[in-house]
Amino acid sequence: MSATLEQPQPWAVPMVSVSLGGGEARTCRVTRQADGTLRLGLTGFAMVGVDATLLWTQNNRGCSIDGTVIASPAGSLPGVYLRVDGAAGGIQRRRTERMQVHLPVAVRLPSGQLFPGRTVDLSAGGAHVTVDLDEVSDDSLLRLVEDLERDAQIDVQVGLPDGPAWFTCQVRAGGDEPGDVRLLFVNVDPAVRARVDRFVKTGAPAPVS
Repeated sequence: MSATLEQPQPWAVPMVSVSLGGGEARTCRVTRQADGTLRLGLTGFAMVGVDATLLWTQNNRGCSIDGTVIASPAGSLPGVYLRVDGAAGGIQRRRTERMQVHLPVAVRLPSGQLFPGRTVDLSAGGAHVTVDLDEVSDDSLLRLVEDLERDAQIDVQVGLPDGPAWFTCQVRAGGDEPGDVRLLFVNVDPAVRARVDRFVKTGAPAPVS
């Protein structure tokens, strides 16, 4: 198991992926405020107290921080404001743990087609997955490439040690090969997220109750 710690600077990259309350991810620009809070360039209403997860790529590595929506300061620019969790390097942050592990997966495209594959790494917030292309026909490969475009939504079953779990995922980035994608989990059931989090942190399945 490996834990990836990144100095979080989401304001230093052009765009980040933001999920509020475990909902669908959106991309936006982030700016840092003088008091250490973050302003997300999102339109619309966000309820105060809702959890938020930010993901982005920095120095060719995946980074993330978690935060909580706060009330917009008086006279502030439009946007969603966050207080981020933990503290380090002049801003708050928390640990991002990612396990490099090969687990069986089944990728289900919006068309209903299923493709077997495996994880390259796994965290409570997402996974790096590769599809097994050995038995994929040319027509199926074309559909796979079309359906795995950035921001597309797919379903993935991951064979966790304590049993399989389905995840709704948003495609965040693709690799050099077809079917090599980084996925963000969205609308994850809290019990399933807890199973993944325990496995990533301890390398062990959740205890049977």
